[in-house]
This record gives sequence, C-alpha cells and structure tokens, in this order.
Amino acid sequence: MADTEGESHGYTPMDYDADSEADEVYQRCLSYLFAHAPIEPDDVVLDIGTGTGIVALELASKCGHVLGRDIFDEWLQYAREKAAQRGVENVSFDHGSFREPNVEEPVDVVVASYALYMAYDEGGENELRAAIDGLASLNPRCIAVADKMRFGPVESSSEYETLPRMGTVANCLVDAGFTLTDVEIITESVGVLIATR
Repeated sequence: MADTEGESHGYTPMDYDADSEADEVYQRCLSYLFAHAPIEPDDVVLDIGTGTGIVALELASKCGHVLGRDIFDEWLQYAREKAAQRGVENVSFDHGSFREPNVEEPVDVVVASYALYMAYDEGGENELRAAIDGLASLNPRCIAVADKMRFGPVESSSEYETLPRMGTVANCLVDAGFTLTDVEIITESVGVLIATR
C-alpha cells in the first residue's frame, strides 16, 4: 500500500472514527446539524471534507444522493468501504476540495463539518472566503457549517490550529449571497451555522 499522509503520521481513518464517536462535543454538533439542516428527501447534498464519510452516511437516509468529497484518497477509500458494508447506495465518494469540489450535478445543500476551519488555519480570512465562494459557486440553497470557530472571547493562539471567529465565517457566507438562518453554539469554539438563500 502506498504511504499516504494519514499513514505517515500513524493516524488512520479507523482512529478518526473511534475518536469521533467518543467526542461528546463533536456528537452534539453533528446531532444539531442532522436535526436542523433543511434537507429534503429528493435533495442532492455535498458533504465537503467528508473524511471517513461519517456525515455522508448519516445524511444518505434523509436525501436523494450524497456526494462525499475530500482530498485524502485513503480516507475516501475507507468511506467507500463503509458505505458498501452498510449497503448504502445513494452515496458517492470522490476527490474534491473547497475551491474545486469536483461536482458536475446540481447541488441543493452543502454540508461542511469539522473541515472548513482548516482553510482559515492554512490561509486566514482570504482562504476561508475563497473556500466559501467555491462552495457558493455550486448555487446550493443552503450551506450548513458544523465546525470549529470562536464564539467566545478571543483566546491566545493555539500552537495546533488557528480558528476563525464566528462573525468572520458568517460574514463570508453573507458576502457569498446567503442569509444566516440558524446559529447553535455548542461550546465557545464549536458550533453550527446554517445559511440559506
């Protein structure tokens, strides 16, 4: 097997699934997303930054088709295997990024969970804005962000990651033509934003 970034650091997709299942904040964040994202039975949903397909596989029962997109091939393969094991047929996984989601069909809803903050961490507000603009270019009626962001007072910078302020994420969504219709604060650094147009 080829040495991928995930393998070279020793953190596997199975590790991620186990950590996610044990992370109460993550589970609360996703529960809110699943309950409140305006997803209809015939919708096509893009799960950008799908990782191991946790969100995509959950959303498959709520909509017509889920497109899982990520930049890590090992994680995409693992997500495909999970879908096959579970008999979920209305999900497809492929390579894609925020700026280039690799989507040819119309998308009704975009979901980004625990992935969008990485754009900010890597390139600040300009990269976050470019990521949201890339998703908005697909013309979805809704973008739902369940992610790490600062809801509370600004704390000193983490050595591990830099999180955007909630207001920064909200402004980028508004500037891309969306209206913030729902905000749920899970902790001072995790929450859900739902933006529609």
